[in-house]
Amino acid sequence: MIPKKIVGKKITLRILGPQYFEEYHKMFSPIVRKAIGLSDKTLEQTKAFLATRVTDMKVGKTLFYCIFDKLDKKLIGAIEIREPDYPDGQLGTWINEQYWGEGHYQEALDLIIKTYFTSKEIDNVNAYVETNNIRSLKAHQKYGFKIIREFEKDGKKYYEIMYKKRK
Repeated sequence: MIPKKIVGKKITLRILGPQYFEEYHKMFSPIVRKAIGLSDKTLEQTKAFLATRVTDMKVGKTLFYCIFDKLDKKLIGAIEIREPDYPDGQLGTWINEQYWGEGHYQEALDLIIKTYFTSKEIDNVNAYVETNNIRSLKAHQKYGFKIIREFEKDGKKYYEIMYKKRK
């Protein structure tokens, strides 16, 4: 059973639902979009994307949480782990730049990975990080992700990184 809410020290993860779509879009800033290589999307495009994620969760293809700051109660990001064969890596995530460097991401990563490993018989998670996104790479390495290869896709260079469950 996947928990609808996971409470940490700095953040609370809440399972994605339509009630968060507009707030998600508002906090998914141009700075964050640029950092993860996504262009601007309209509110309607964001809602359509998130609606597919809600559907995917219902059939077990993804585990998707919105990240809320415990102090100001705002939605500050999102974190998702998809099925192992997902073409763009399993882990997808972002945190609004107003909350960078405060430990929110490390806690979100820890909470979702522990939840994922207890709900699936899987012992690793991979992600793709653009080689020029050093901030993201360092945040993942701090948690224990290792670079397993470098590759190019659609004219961009990426690292594939992997986290293996601690035994």
